[in-house]
Amino acid sequence: MANERSGADDSSILAGRQPVLELLRAERTAERIVVGEHVAASKTISEIRKRANALGIPMRTAPKSEIDRLAGGLNHQGIVAITGRFRYTPLDDLLKAPAPALLFLDGVTDPHNLGSLLRSADGAGFTGVVLPARRSVGVTSAVRRVSAGAAEVVPVAREGNLGRAVDAAREAGLWILGLDEDAADDIWSSELLEPPVGIVLGAEDRGISPTIRERCDAVVSIPSSGRLSSLNVAVAGAIVMFELARRRRGHSDTL
Repeated sequence: MANERSGADDSSILAGRQPVLELLRAERTAERIVVGEHVAASKTISEIRKRANALGIPMRTAPKSEIDRLAGGLNHQGIVAITGRFRYTPLDDLLKAPAPALLFLDGVTDPHNLGSLLRSADGAGFTGVVLPARRSVGVTSAVRRVSAGAAEVVPVAREGNLGRAVDAAREAGLWILGLDEDAADDIWSSELLEPPVGIVLGAEDRGISPTIRERCDAVVSIPSSGRLSSLNVAVAGAIVMFELARRRRGHSDTL
């Protein structure tokens, strides 16, 4: 057991009670689950034990020092799951969803931003997230922890060429809507913010790259009266995704 963490992929350790529980609720497998000897019984821990047993996943207790070592600095809340490499979803599968709503991330590098965006995507009912394979954070252990379980339920595709992925989405019938603080049009008046749609968010420091921007059907901004020049990418993404969710709800209420 001494080398269990050192030989693991960066996405293979899932730490925290809610992330581990969501992994099991999604009926995804894990090699084992380790709970700290110091962890008191709770409803969440009991459900984790029940679901792990039903899925045939070994579960054992260990000293807190071992949990700390396995978690590698993550806030583990006394529990970790060794899951194996995170499994990405093929883009074609995301495009086959009914009325897809996809989030394309053009170079987001902060794992906390990606984790937060995955959590918002789940809450807003988005059907998937698309990442580039280079110059972008992937779904690491830190991302999975910050997402509070959303990484286990929101499908994520990772493509070698994001431009081609956007082109494929357009060919599949999605409107592509980019978000840029300097855009003249805003999200409140945009008629394209309806599924099937792909929302493009740019990198934290440079925004959407020119090659991706030229593929967008429209580029919109989030109006702001504040003194600061821009919103954090995770906050901006959440606003746009939940605006789409609001419109969906309004539309369903009128049917």
